[in-house]
Amino acid sequence: MEEKYKLEKEYSISANTFREGYLAFQKKYIYVKSYIFMGIFTLLAADFIYAAVKDPKNYFAYLLIVICLSLAFREWYNPRKIRRSLVDTVKELGEPVYKIGVGESFVDISTVSVPDGIEEETGEGETEPDESSVSEESDLPEPTRIPADEKMNILEYDEFFLLIYGKAVFYIIPKENFEEKELEVIRNIKK
Repeated sequence: MEEKYKLEKEYSISANTFREGYLAFQKKYIYVKSYIFMGIFTLLAADFIYAAVKDPKNYFAYLLIVICLSLAFREWYNPRKIRRSLVDTVKELGEPVYKIGVGESFVDISTVSVPDGIEEETGEGETEPDESSVSEESDLPEPTRIPADEKMNILEYDEFFLLIYGKAVFYIIPKENFEEKELEVIRNIKK
């Protein structure tokens, strides 16, 4: 059965747009938890500093201070490290072409093609183009269908839409290649 789409459009995501989109996702779901844990670990470290000042021979307090400050630093550093790693991966991929299909009560997102520069390593350390994944559409992943229900959230920013399903799945849809009427369809997905 052929699906009826209100909007069907191909697009690609630049590394800068991905960075900004992932940062927006982190601000909404990851940084909140991270900042709470940073605060807890910092308060614990302050408490242990007070204990160490009260009793300078309490060496266990010094150990706990270092552990708490290390955990607070980890909570600050890890989201930034993950974002940097993902952006580097997106840069290496180039700009694959994706396709969005907006239906009455769902959104389909699929990979249409990958850049020709993507190469697969052979066993001898040489590289050669992976012609099977570039030329055959059957090697591309199946479209992802996202139901337009209460778990879906669409956030609009200046340069992109952030389509979030639950708290772990997100898609960045750049505005640059869409016309105004197509942007309206995306804005009204859940309406």
